[in-house]
Amino acid sequence: MKNNLGLSWRALTIYATLIIIFCIVMFRIFAIQFNDRDFLGSKGERMLNTSRVITALRGGIYDRNNFPLAVSVVQYNLFALRNFSKEEYSAIKKILAINQSFDEIDELKRKSLLFSNLDFSQHERIKALRLNGVEIESFQKRYYPLGEQASPFIGFAGKDGNGLEGLENILDDRLSGIAGMEIVTRNASRKPKEVSPVTPGQNFNLTIDSRIQFYTFKHLSRFINANNAKGGSAIVLDNHSGEILAIASYPSYNPNSRSRIIQRNRVLVDAFEPGSIIKPLVLAKGIDLGLISLDQVIDTSPGFISLNNRKISDPRNYGELSFKEIIQKSSQVGASKLALMIGVDGLTSSYKAFGLSKPSNIFFPGLAYGTINTRPNISDHEIASLGFGYSMTASALQIAQAYSVFANDGYLKDFKIFQNDEEVYQQRVISSKTASQVLLALESVVKDGTGKLASITDHSVAGKTGTSHKPSSSGGYDKSKYISSFAGIAPLSSKRLTIFVSVEEPGLNNYSGGMVAAPLFAAISKDVLNYLDE
Repeated sequence: MKNNLGLSWRALTIYATLIIIFCIVMFRIFAIQFNDRDFLGSKGERMLNTSRVITALRGGIYDRNNFPLAVSVVQYNLFALRNFSKEEYSAIKKILAINQSFDEIDELKRKSLLFSNLDFSQHERIKALRLNGVEIESFQKRYYPLGEQASPFIGFAGKDGNGLEGLENILDDRLSGIAGMEIVTRNASRKPKEVSPVTPGQNFNLTIDSRIQFYTFKHLSRFINANNAKGGSAIVLDNHSGEILAIASYPSYNPNSRSRIIQRNRVLVDAFEPGSIIKPLVLAKGIDLGLISLDQVIDTSPGFISLNNRKISDPRNYGELSFKEIIQKSSQVGASKLALMIGVDGLTSSYKAFGLSKPSNIFFPGLAYGTINTRPNISDHEIASLGFGYSMTASALQIAQAYSVFANDGYLKDFKIFQNDEEVYQQRVISSKTASQVLLALESVVKDGTGKLASITDHSVAGKTGTSHKPSSSGGYDKSKYISSFAGIAPLSSKRLTIFVSVEEPGLNNYSGGMVAAPLFAAISKDVLNYLDE
């Protein structure tokens, strides 16, 4: 049956259905265009564009003369993609020396490394070819030119670029910088469409002198190995500027090696009972209080003193000694009598004034503060022990800073490790006259006392030996384990340097500060002074 248009009802139904479907489709198109325009636009843009993070170049750590201690170098790897062609290979081969044949590369059905560690020139020349079958990826590699000489202090950054140890860890936020972002259009040019700026990592200059660091570490490691010791530390201070010139710790590790075994920084994180090296601080307090004079004589006979049923002994009966000779010969009996004269409150206040048991100006993970026995009802034996460096602990840094007071006319400086325009804070601890008196005693130690092996040619030096027993795990002290140390000032003509060295658990043939640490001080002093005189 046909209608007036000459069409069957079946045909008319089909046409009507098609018109309705067309209207529905057009309506949906317009609805999508107006209602989902933003969503589809952003989705299309994401399909057309790709974002890429621009890694910030990690800041460098440099010494006082801009010698690099930790630097990042940008390197590039070249990858062949699945559509890598023979023509592209030929073009690259003119720039790079590639041993692989194209057939070997062509067999790979996935992205594969073609060439590693491109230099910047090679990177730029390949990039200019605008090849579709290759991809260049950049990465940063961290280098430590001084290697093990400074690693316990400088630390290292991990594979992901984050600082894991030492200064690399402490300064990580500022060294890392802020990454940027670029939007790249997927077309032939692949030029960035939009770039958010990169903030490079901050560079830092330390007060460390790489040459002085080299000399310090060289002699420290040599002496520790020669004496079959467990480890040791050394630090060099510039008394005039208030700057740290070297911090050396051994054993160490190679920060450039992935198989490194981390070693602690003994200068900064180890606190130990310093032993006789503390006696000049007690002498300074006694003189400054007016209790004694340098040439005043006391009797140390019969070579020992009993306190609280415990004996404190000298190697032999020295008889009558001046306080200068007490330091020169390192008399335990003489130091004990002086400590009892000063009293626990006087000793404690003096040690704290010299910077012991207090945080130093240097921020470092696990920094040792040290302790002083100030318990209530402290016994006379414990007070006497404080007078010759037991019942207390201190770090190598703290002892070196305390000795610098004698070179700085009685002032304690807050030594710094970063170069900046800030003035070094200083505070008077003892009078200038007292500092000079103690220096005379320290000079006699090297000339006629326990520190003769610390002397060097062409320069006069002053200092004090220390030999302390290590605590035993079972209580008390281990009679076969020692820490040998020496703190000194060189040269006396300018009093520029304070150098502290310690050797932990040297062999039992030679273990005293005078036999082990004093010659180590001399070796470091000689090379450093020759360098500074150049």
